[in-house]
Amino acid sequence: SLRPPWWCPASGGADGRTRSTPAPGAAFRVGDNGRVATHPDTGDTPPRTSIAPAAMPAEPRLELAPQARTLWRLSGLGMAASVLPVPLLGGRVLPEPLDAVGPYLWVAWLLLLAVRVGVVPELLWRRWRYDIRADEIDIRRGAFTVTRTVVPMRRVQHVDTEQGPLQNAVGDVATIAFHTAAGRNEIPHLATAEAARVRDRILELTKAPDEL
Repeated sequence: SLRPPWWCPASGGADGRTRSTPAPGAAFRVGDNGRVATHPDTGDTPPRTSIAPAAMPAEPRLELAPQARTLWRLSGLGMAASVLPVPLLGGRVLPEPLDAVGPYLWVAWLLLLAVRVGVVPELLWRRWRYDIRADEIDIRRGAFTVTRTVVPMRRVQHVDTEQGPLQNAVGDVATIAFHTAAGRNEIPHLATAEAARVRDRILELTKAPDEL
């Protein structure tokens, strides 16, 4: 009679012969303890198949301009200044006994200032990277949570170069913004010359063949 592989459950056909097709829902025998059965002589386990995961592109490697840290610090300072009235007025306008929280509001504000001006800019600087490849734009960003965005070049609709007042104040720094149907993405705080080069490179790669 036909014998199935040792890991397949045997099933009998109408002619009394043993079939090698596993029973539905079971590709190999499982022992009473819930573990995959092993070969009684060799101790081998059944062969397994798996689907290899898709290969991710290499990590982006290009850095932003050094002035990015200064701009992020100024942004954090502005954010902390916007909530400064809370500790300033908290202990004065709150009725007793809630006015006792005044010192704690100052502690919370100082912690916020330290994180936004000292910690976050350094984390952003270490983790912000980008790459412009022939078929995609690869961006890695984030402070406490790192996000990686890979935008296919064929999805890019148009590219802008932007320069705000703070960027003008700290030096020749600009932001590259590129748009797709899904929304806007950007590479912030590049040196002006580098921003122009990146913009031209993206425009070149997004041109249709008949436009070249």
